[in-house]
Amino acid sequence: MFVRLARATVFFVVGIAVFIGIGLAVLSRSVEDSRGGSGPVIVTVGEREGVVVLATDLRRRGVIASELPFLYHVFREGLRTRLLAGRYALSGEMSIPDIARKIVRGETVEKGVKVTFPEGLTAAEMAERLDAAGFDGASFLSAVAHPAAALRERYPFLSVAPAGASLEGFLFPDTYFFDPTQGTDAVIGKMLDAFGKTVEPLLKRKPAEQRFEALTLASIVETEVRTDADRGVVADLFLRRIALGMPLQSDATVRYALGETKVKHSLKDIAVDSPYNTYANKGLPPGPISNPGLSAIRAVLDPTPNRYLYFLNNPETGETVFAETFEEHVANKAKNGL
Repeated sequence: MFVRLARATVFFVVGIAVFIGIGLAVLSRSVEDSRGGSGPVIVTVGEREGVVVLATDLRRRGVIASELPFLYHVFREGLRTRLLAGRYALSGEMSIPDIARKIVRGETVEKGVKVTFPEGLTAAEMAERLDAAGFDGASFLSAVAHPAAALRERYPFLSVAPAGASLEGFLFPDTYFFDPTQGTDAVIGKMLDAFGKTVEPLLKRKPAEQRFEALTLASIVETEVRTDADRGVVADLFLRRIALGMPLQSDATVRYALGETKVKHSLKDIAVDSPYNTYANKGLPPGPISNPGLSAIRAVLDPTPNRYLYFLNNPETGETVFAETFEEHVANKAKNGL
């Protein structure tokens, strides 16, 4: 009887442990999944507000779907005493770690919402980052695709783009602090202000009719190679291919045409019917394929003279391998397993 009781106790303890383990695993997954679905809202965290009260307020405002995953994350990460009072711009599209991180850092409305756009992001990728920060990414993307006529009056440098062109390429990549009480126009305005201060003076080294082409090429160079030295070489390489009537054959433009990222493209991919496909079409695409930084723009304005006509990127090492002839290029691909 004693043995049976001992076994029953062991089974009970094991069962409880398994139950707790399953519960914690479910909670852990819920930390990433428990989004409330609301749009941007301002949530006030009081000076001595308890974390349970805060969790309830976040759930009521539609920022999180349930209090428990939020509380689990806060206690697990030891954040309970580190939450700072203030007014925060939050959204039901944000993850629980992002919400907690913002409150712990004290990124209040008064300080602005910090959003970082690395060099080479597309407008669509920028919209995703704005969504994560609590802004309306869809509205941003729509305004970028169909810029208001008033923007051309406010920012004369936009006149170098063809009629109907989007703002792709003109959205200067940087770290910004946006006022969450303002809308899409203010966000785009800050980015165009930065472009006007940093990029426009450089582009003025080119005749007005060549500036949009320079920005387009810089967007390709930005996306194709990583280092400043390689960008200068690739910029000269692309310019000579254009002069010789050779297609650019840029994988970056194919990715843009497909709207997806791939390490290697198939024959079907590089045959995609798009004006942005520089395998199928000679010369530059209709416009920028990303928003380049100063390094890529300087590379196009002051390219490094060389004799190469081909290059490839090793995805494992990040190295750019150059070749003067097609035969040498084929050999380089074989050496690098590409």
